[in-house]
Amino acid sequence: MADIRICTFNVKGMNVPAKRSQICMTLKKQKVNFALLQETHFRSGNVPTMSKLTFNQWFHAPSCSGSSRGVSIAIHKNTPMVVSSTLLDDDGRYLFIKGSIGTHVITLGSIYAPNIGQADWLCRILPVFLDFAEGTIILGGDANVALDPLIDSSKGTSSLSYGALRRIRSGLASVGLVDAWRTLNPSVKDFTFYSGAHRSYQRLDYLFVPPNLLSACRGSSIGSMLLSDHAPVFLDLQFSFLPKPQYTWRLDETILFQQDSVSDIRKCLSEYF
Repeated sequence: MADIRICTFNVKGMNVPAKRSQICMTLKKQKVNFALLQETHFRSGNVPTMSKLTFNQWFHAPSCSGSSRGVSIAIHKNTPMVVSSTLLDDDGRYLFIKGSIGTHVITLGSIYAPNIGQADWLCRILPVFLDFAEGTIILGGDANVALDPLIDSSKGTSSLSYGALRRIRSGLASVGLVDAWRTLNPSVKDFTFYSGAHRSYQRLDYLFVPPNLLSACRGSSIGSMLLSDHAPVFLDLQFSFLPKPQYTWRLDETILFQQDSVSDIRKCLSEYF
């Protein structure tokens, strides 16, 4: 069995090289295999060259109408996924990729919902994702709505009507997706976004999976709001089809500069021969 970690993160801009470096370092430190990113602020025709040291596969859906959107998906170099097809939004609101690890098919989606008309947008996009998806399905992103205001908002209220919230929940149910973090943390009250204007916290960022994938989930957690006013959300999965990472042993050369260690090595070698 091998572990895989997925992260969804509204980064609030990756146009500055220093910010890109910080985000990549954070994802590397958190041992993320797949990063679903929102609000990259990349515009069509102006996507920077991304570092290939840690995450060697990058897919982008930049915005053609403004710099306040853009979504991306990054894959760690040690994750042997071969991407076969992509589906993206010209407005930088969604990006879906499909590929395989060995013979197992995986579909990933990164979405960034608008801050008005969320119910209409999500109910329109979810069937598009389902039609594209195959195999293991994971959809993450910023839905711009607290699905259950009583526990997903510090004030217990929502700007959406209960009818609109019911439509979103029904839309998720109709495509067979559940909120992984809430399912694994049913009684926990935690948030992913802080609004300075409203002085309130909300949980707006989600990782949605089919119910049959929950048995492979080892846990889900919410990170810190350090690089953005959103916190990353992590989901840890355990799959039998993933190959275990291979590591090459290497001698710690500092041992050869320690006199006691050198003496012990010489003694052992002398006894052996």
